[in-house]
Amino acid sequence: MMSCFQTFRALATCIAAGSLVLLGSIAHAEGAARPVVGAQPADVPNVPALRIDDSISAAEMQDLRLVAEQNGISLDEAITRYAWNDNFALVVDTMRRAHPESFTSAEIVDAFHAWISFKGPAPDVGVVLDAFERTAPAVEVELRADEGYSERELERSIENVHYAIYGSPGVLQAATSFDADTRTIVSTVVLADPQKVSLALDLEEAAQGALAAVSTGDSDIAAAVTITQGATLGGDDSAGYHYGGEVLSGCTSGFGTRASSATSGTRGVATAGHCGNSQSDDGYALTYQGGHQGTYGDFQWHTGGVAHADDFYAGSATVTETTLRDVSGIGAPTVGQTLCKNGATNHASCQEVRLLGDCRDSMCNLVQMGARLAGPGDSGGPIYWGNTAYGLHSGWRYDPFAPFDRDQFARADRIDDALGIYIATN
Repeated sequence: MMSCFQTFRALATCIAAGSLVLLGSIAHAEGAARPVVGAQPADVPNVPALRIDDSISAAEMQDLRLVAEQNGISLDEAITRYAWNDNFALVVDTMRRAHPESFTSAEIVDAFHAWISFKGPAPDVGVVLDAFERTAPAVEVELRADEGYSERELERSIENVHYAIYGSPGVLQAATSFDADTRTIVSTVVLADPQKVSLALDLEEAAQGALAAVSTGDSDIAAAVTITQGATLGGDDSAGYHYGGEVLSGCTSGFGTRASSATSGTRGVATAGHCGNSQSDDGYALTYQGGHQGTYGDFQWHTGGVAHADDFYAGSATVTETTLRDVSGIGAPTVGQTLCKNGATNHASCQEVRLLGDCRDSMCNLVQMGARLAGPGDSGGPIYWGNTAYGLHSGWRYDPFAPFDRDQFARADRIDDALGIYIATN
C-alpha cells in the first residue's frame, strides 16, 4: 500500500515548481499604485473548496514550506506530519454536522494517528473515512465510543460555568477551559482584591451550581476553580482594495465578509471585536457596522473605503501584505491540527491547535493554540491553512499550569452566530 508520505510527496513534487510561478503572480508589489475608490477588486482566481480526498494545493505547499522553515525540519517531514491535517479536520466537521447530538471531539495525535469520539456508540462513518484513506492511507483513525457527553453539551457547560464565575463579586479576570484527561472544567481566576482568598468557597459553589444547571447527569464532568496570584490571565493584541491580512490603524484585518451568505450580500471586512471602532486601511476610513465580544468569540466588521474582496494576505515570516490568496471555504479547527496566522506585527507563523471551547473574560468558544507567537497589532489577523479560513486572531491567555502564555483565536464558523454575517468565499 502506498504510504501517506508517498501519496502527498508525489503531488508535492509537481506542485513545488509551479507554486513559485504562482507566488510571483499573486504577491503584493511594493510601490504599486493604490486602487481608486469604486474600482473593481483585483481578485485572484477562485479556488474550489477543500474536499476530503484532495491532495496538496499550491497554497498549502507555501504553508508547508513555512512550517518546515519555522520548525527546522525538512519539507518531506512537514508533508508527512501536516499535509493531511486539513483533510482530517474536514472529516471531523462532516461527522460533527451529520451527528450533532453524538459527536464529542477529535484529535490529531502525530504523523500517523488520530481519533474521533462520540457520546454513545460510534455511528457508521465508513464512507467518510474511505475518502480520507484514499488521501492518507498511512494514517490510522481510531473511533472512540461512550464518552457520555456531546460537544454541544460540553460547550454549554463551559459557557455556563465560565460566565457564572466571571460574573461573581470580587472577580477581576477569569479564564475557563476543559481538561479532557480529568474530565474537569477548570476556571482560573484573578481576584480584584488578592487578599480575599475566602471567596474561593463561594466560587466553587457557583461553579458547581452552574454545571448542575446544564448537566445531563451521565457525563461525569466536574468543575473546579483555581485562584492565581499576581498574574494577568490574558489580553488582546490590538495596537488599495481591502483584503484580509492587511495592516489596519490599530489591528489586522481578517477576511472579507458578506452580509447575506458566504457568496451574497453587502461586502465588508472583519477584524477582532476588541479593536477600536474607528479603523482605517491604506488611508481610507472604514465604517463600523457591529461587533461582538461574547459567547461566540471576538469579532467586528466594517464597510466603506474602497472595494472589498474575498481574498487575503497569507504573509511571510518577514512581511505581512504579501502572498495574496483566494478564500475557498470556511473550516472548523481540530485539536492537533496545524494552522497559520498572519498579523501586522509578527507576520506569518504556524502552530498546533491545543484546545477548543476556551473562554477569556467576556468571550467564549475561542481556540487556544500551543504557544505565544503573535504580538500587539496582530489582533483580527487571519487564521488559515491553504485557502481555507479558520478564524481571526484574538489575543492570548496565561496558562498557570505551564506556565506561559498561549495565543487564542475566534472561529470563522461562529461569525454568523455573532454578527449575522459570513466570511466571503467569492
